[in-house]
Amino acid sequence: MKKDNSLLKTALIGIIGAVIIVAAVVALLVVNKDSNKTAVEPLTKYTVGTDQDENVSDNETANKYLIFEDEQGEKYTLYGEDYMANLAEDRFIIVNGSELSFFAEGEELHLSDNVISCTLSNDGSVAAFVVPTSGDKAYVGTLYTYNTVTGESQKINDNIFVSTSNRIQLSPSGDAVAYTANYDEEELTYDCCIYKDGKEEIFGQNRDILALSDNADYIYYNIEDPDSYSSIFAVYTDKNGEVILSDAFYNRFYLNLDYSECVYYMGKASKDSDEPEALYISRNGSEGELYLENGEDLDVSSLVSHVNSVLNVDSF
Repeated sequence: MKKDNSLLKTALIGIIGAVIIVAAVVALLVVNKDSNKTAVEPLTKYTVGTDQDENVSDNETANKYLIFEDEQGEKYTLYGEDYMANLAEDRFIIVNGSELSFFAEGEELHLSDNVISCTLSNDGSVAAFVVPTSGDKAYVGTLYTYNTVTGESQKINDNIFVSTSNRIQLSPSGDAVAYTANYDEEELTYDCCIYKDGKEEIFGQNRDILALSDNADYIYYNIEDPDSYSSIFAVYTDKNGEVILSDAFYNRFYLNLDYSECVYYMGKASKDSDEPEALYISRNGSEGELYLENGEDLDVSSLVSHVNSVLNVDSF
């Protein structure tokens, strides 16, 4: 007697269909989650000029202004001492004293008061800033990120150490943020941390990250020696590990768009030398090699003010 497998077949088809639907939903959620981070629509582009009050007495502080002008000549004048632009120059953060705001499409949005450090991702989708945790230590604060596309804010770490050399860094899309934390005043040590995918990892001690690519695939940093006040420039990749690029580095370098390549100055052999400074290049985390005998020959016309030294090129 033949068995009737029609019910079994129907059940299997239903189960398979349900699995496919669930998988599709999960995939859609993942895509949507990623698109919230990276789907940055082009906005109005602005050029920025500056101005300040002239009719003030010696005892008064002159107000400083930033003038944003679009391609049709429409202008917006805002209070501000400094600003940072994304590479497309259509999203900006503005610093006015210790107040931080975000500007795009003719609208200014207040982000925070009492900010001691800030930065903007190259695509303008994420701003990061530090607010002092207490009045006792003005250089220790809490790090926040603000997604300019979704309007969401996130607290990252409340023990950030900020100085002239220890600054927060965002990857081009803002999917990773680097910072220093847990500063020990007696030992002069601190942890270099990278936050991505919702997790914090300690990259190393006394490392000052100067730039990191999306997903932190390429990490450029200084190895600091607090005793000798010296820095060694290095790059880290999973493939090559830590590669030393220069032991006489002065934080002068340029990156391509995805940070897979870095051209940098080694510094003159002698301060009194009239010889031009040469440029060296590291590709894909490799050791540096000579790129240009005269660094002044490098075309930096695509450099955008107040952003990491990123040139609008896919490859040098």
